[in-house]
Amino acid sequence: MRIVLLAAVLALSACNQSNMAASNAPGCARSATHEINWTTEGAPDTITTRSEGPTCAQAAVTFVARDSAGNPLWTFASTYYDMTAGGIPPEGAPAISDEQMDTFLAGWADVSTMHSGELPEWREGVATLTQSATTFAYDTPFERETYEMLRARNLPMICYAAAVEATQCLLVDPASHAPTMIVAYGP
Repeated sequence: MRIVLLAAVLALSACNQSNMAASNAPGCARSATHEINWTTEGAPDTITTRSEGPTCAQAAVTFVARDSAGNPLWTFASTYYDMTAGGIPPEGAPAISDEQMDTFLAGWADVSTMHSGELPEWREGVATLTQSATTFAYDTPFERETYEMLRARNLPMICYAAAVEATQCLLVDPASHAPTMIVAYGP
């Protein structure tokens, strides 16, 4: 019986050692966090950006918005290289330092609230929102009437980088009470 107990203790000890070794393995596990009042006045939501990969140049990056209770509201995933240069890294791409990744993650997490009333008007008689906009190309999943109703309600909204030159803006849909993308825009 003692031999069986000793074998079990040794096996558990070996498991703990391999888990500890895995957590100390080289790689790019970094994160940044930013609080923002978006979904509920007086109860800050949290934006967390993370990287994970064998190196920072090969890192997958995530953007997660959580409510004040810690429930996930929205997630977005991409790659560090696609978010900073577009596409996949070319052969021989330079290494990305921890400091470069930390700067990227902190900037990505640092969203601020705006209001849907600040979005461009989708003029009546125009086929698409982009044809109404003057600076950027805008896209929305909504029909004109729904988009204009959401814009007129002047709802709190956050916008975050979704690619090198692309942004997505989220608001909480008054009907479903769930975050939804109202527009995506870029050059």
